[in-house]
Amino acid sequence: MELTSPDLSPAAPRARVALLSLGGTIFMQQDATGLRATPGDHAPENLTRTLVDDVAVDHEELANIGSPSVTPAHLSRALRAARTAVDDGAAGVVLTHGTDTLEESAFLLDLLWDREAPLVLTGAMRPSNAPGADGPANLRDAVRTAAAPGARGLGVLVVFDAQVHLADRVTKVSSRSVDAFASIPSGPVGLVAREDVDLLYRPVAARHTPLLTELPDQLPRVPVLHAGLGEEGALLDALAPGSLDGLVIAGVGLGHVAADMMPRLRALIAAGVPVVVATRISHGGTSTHHYDYPGSEVDLIRSGVVMSGRLTPHAARLLLQVLLVGGYGADGIRAGFAPYES
Repeated sequence: MELTSPDLSPAAPRARVALLSLGGTIFMQQDATGLRATPGDHAPENLTRTLVDDVAVDHEELANIGSPSVTPAHLSRALRAARTAVDDGAAGVVLTHGTDTLEESAFLLDLLWDREAPLVLTGAMRPSNAPGADGPANLRDAVRTAAAPGARGLGVLVVFDAQVHLADRVTKVSSRSVDAFASIPSGPVGLVAREDVDLLYRPVAARHTPLLTELPDQLPRVPVLHAGLGEEGALLDALAPGSLDGLVIAGVGLGHVAADMMPRLRALIAAGVPVVVATRISHGGTSTHHYDYPGSEVDLIRSGVVMSGRLTPHAARLLLQVLLVGGYGADGIRAGFAPYES
């Protein structure tokens, strides 16, 4: 009987994933004191430690910056690169990103993502050379998710700490913990498994039609004003006419403001400036019908304000900016927020 040597050549990968990087803590290193993490060229080290055996990964660095400095121009480039990768045969795309604004980028990209393949954002809370660095595991899990058949059709996803989150529900809930992200109000959509995603539920609503084809390098001027005790919006009196394209109020409770703020908001709306009211409360969203007093949600809606529903103030800001770029008027803006009513 003739003995033959086993075939030790590597098996063909089951999928190919494009890895795009914008930097963030996942590619930072801290100094000898264990503090002051700074950007550096640490991508090769992280890639080596996180390659998934049966998934081929192609890496392209788009930037290496902290996430407060990420701009729509960076995301526009990432969007184009992600679409090209999928059209060239990638099963999915991973985008590394700092955690400070990761949820905002995920939500904004989701408004434009028009492929069945998943676009997965991930990052890290600990620098790459820190004890217990979480970046390698997060990157591995993101690659697995991008290649997972069960993740197709879910749009833009965030993968962190072995959990999979939908872009319109994920929010950062800790500025320090490696368990930094949660989905409100539903919890994560799935858990990362070796070759697929263990879905905990599938969204009831169908995927939205992308609101834009391309993302401009700059978005309309839409600040967020936080309501609170004694806040009547006097700052709005100091703004020059035409200096705002829109306004988001992070209201209190179910989306309420002080009665004395109402004349200012009505004046803005009369001048053609759309106003959206969200809530600064993390759970529950805004209402449309619980209270009817000056500054309540019923009074706001009667005055022409749009309520953000379950969207956070920063997500509401991004949606309003995208709707303004798309040229939507008052009715279109109200319709754009309608799917998020709670």
